[in-house]
Amino acid sequence: RDQQASRDAYQAFRQLVTQFPQSRYADDARLRMDYIVNALADYEVHVARYYLRRGAFVAAANRAQQVVQEYPQTPANEEALFIMQLSYGALGLEPLRADTERVLKQNFPNSRFDAEGVRRTKRAWWQLW
Repeated sequence: RDQQASRDAYQAFRQLVTQFPQSRYADDARLRMDYIVNALADYEVHVARYYLRRGAFVAAANRAQQVVQEYPQTPANEEALFIMQLSYGALGLEPLRADTERVLKQNFPNSRFDAEGVRRTKRAWWQLW
């Protein structure tokens, strides 16, 4: 789905916070802005995960890289770095894979993705394939 509505909401909350920083709504707007940024980053990781499952490793690496660049302080960065590492490894780009692995281990020393791998979406009970 298109995330333009979320970006528009973020801009509206940002405008409220910058124009009326002492407003009683400013604190709530800041919390909502944080939520929106996290949701946008999660969506990009979701798309990168989809590309990874489909074998589109360049697209997966690009989407994951976009998360790291545009949303640097979000919790989705850990999975984005892991997806980048897997994609670079599948593409045979060993220097990039090693660099990404180094960054992942430095920023997330106890990464759960090393043990669990990429998060899988649960299928409905009625899906057989």
